[in-house]
Amino acid sequence: MLKIFIFILIIDPTLLFGKWDLKFAEAHFNMINSPAFHATPKEQQDEIIQVNELYLKNAYLEFKKDTVYWVDVNPRDKKIVHKKGKWIIIGDTLKIFDYDKIYTYNYLIELSREEELYTRLIFPNGDLARSRDVYSKIGF
Repeated sequence: MLKIFIFILIIDPTLLFGKWDLKFAEAHFNMINSPAFHATPKEQQDEIIQVNELYLKNAYLEFKKDTVYWVDVNPRDKKIVHKKGKWIIIGDTLKIFDYDKIYTYNYLIELSREEELYTRLIFPNGDLARSRDVYSKIGF
């Protein structure tokens, strides 16, 4: 008789409790180093860099019991936007329900022993982003 074992990765949600600062955003690094970016006019490059740096310096995720807080950037105003939503983990997927946009963000997540959180966006069509963000837990 053939026995099939299914391994389901389960992440304890309490391990996410607390604040996590963005340490590295691979997508931003890849964009700045891309041929398309270098083909963009200098003025537009400067604007993109300014918005990206504002995000990188301020980005965090803060998980409470069932609420998550994070920041985004309004690129037109070049201002930080504080966000709030609900969150759950299903298997190895973090789902964040954005209250302002009535939108759900899905991320493939991984936790390291060094108190780092790795996230990769899952697009609405199910594709997985090539780039990942790395967050470090504060106060560990």
